[in-house]
Amino acid sequence: MRILYYSVHSVLEHDEVTLLRSLGHDVFPLGEYFDAELGQGMRPMADPGPGHAALLERFQAEGCQFRRFSAPEETVLTPGFVALFDLVVVMHSAEFIEHHWEVLAGRPIILRTIGVGLPWREPRIAALRARGVRVIRYAETERHAPNYAGHDAVIRFAKDPAAFDGWQGDAAQALMFSMAFRERFPEECALWEAIAPGLPLVLGGASNEGIPGAIGFQLPDQQMALLRTSRAYLYCSGLPIPYTLNFIEAWMMGIPLLAMDPALVTRPHDCTEWPRLIRRGDDALLAREPREAQAMLRNLLNDHALARQIGQAGRARAIALFGTAVIAPQWQAALAWA
Repeated sequence: MRILYYSVHSVLEHDEVTLLRSLGHDVFPLGEYFDAELGQGMRPMADPGPGHAALLERFQAEGCQFRRFSAPEETVLTPGFVALFDLVVVMHSAEFIEHHWEVLAGRPIILRTIGVGLPWREPRIAALRARGVRVIRYAETERHAPNYAGHDAVIRFAKDPAAFDGWQGDAAQALMFSMAFRERFPEECALWEAIAPGLPLVLGGASNEGIPGAIGFQLPDQQMALLRTSRAYLYCSGLPIPYTLNFIEAWMMGIPLLAMDPALVTRPHDCTEWPRLIRRGDDALLAREPREAQAMLRNLLNDHALARQIGQAGRARAIALFGTAVIAPQWQAALAWA
């Protein structure tokens, strides 16, 4: 099957395009990996094969246009190019489907949600479903969004357990990744700052100047090295939303995970999924206030055996929920619609 895949997120695009290609499908991404030679993003993409080069040549010959990080209306698609595909998958952007409806409408379309902006997006999703667009949700808990528009399937983002393995935890520090942490999540940043005194915290990600432990942007290999060597992961970023990329990656790596209770922030958290997935005290720890988090982190930093026990249980749970072997058959079933 040939799939045209529109993306708004580099890492999620990498994971799903990789998964779909592993199932034997020819996927042409309109995203970070649009041009295989330029698109390295936050993860290195494997060679897409000769099919991508041929489609890229046809894209250009048809007069189509695409630029990474551009608005949906800046992309130009022609009926002739879209007709080459059996299916169109659009990540998150109802606007992309709306703007290009006349060109896309002749193909089966899947809108793939990522759990962000749900309350104000649901009416647009409902309108698209009424026009025949199928909707794949990221999390079952999205159904708690106001004016929920329904779904055709629920498929979590997949991670390859072989890529997230080898935790050692020899560095007695607690890690987290979040870009523009204070700007995007001010309440969670305040929690981080309340936990930080006297503890070796490390915060990876761009635009975090002035926040305790900030080390700036980390390349993919650096991120993986930090996950493998750090003693614990403090999940304290974007707590109320079901989108949980850094939670999934840390959990699958086998680094022991300490999460802050989403009830600590004032934003609605009815759609949050991850607290329903963890088994508190077994495969992850949950702290309900900063002092409790400090005590839990000290235990993990001082007891490598305890850290390993929690981390191994977390990795097993993450593989059972997010491993590619679990998610791949779900996508195959969904693609039977096309």
